[in-house]
Amino acid sequence: MNRQINDIEESIRRMTAAVRQGQAGEIARSFGEDPEAEVRPLGWWVLACGDEPEAATGHAREAARLKLLTRLRAAGLVLPENIWVWNERNVPQLVVSTVPSLKRAETLAARLRSKGLDILIRREKI
Repeated sequence: MNRQINDIEESIRRMTAAVRQGQAGEIARSFGEDPEAEVRPLGWWVLACGDEPEAATGHAREAARLKLLTRLRAAGLVLPENIWVWNERNVPQLVVSTVPSLKRAETLAARLRSKGLDILIRREKI
């Protein structure tokens, strides 16, 4: 029974993320951007930051990632995919969004911080 409930919850999260992704395209158009563009200039990453893993093991890294995902979901964030970035201390960082301007990144970061999340803004890297 719990497995079925978990499967249903995960399906709802994925559907919610897909709907929000469609809304993001509409918002981008309202800013005069082309969300369908093949080539886009580098933008700004808005990263949610987790805690440093207790050890340098794969299990500890996975536990740190899971803890960050739990925090994000508790704050109402569901992402269509999880793009992970790790810093030199092995702190998990999840790309919440890539936006074209620093101003938009700062606006989004402020909203996410108001939900109690640790947020960094970095230049997009490919």
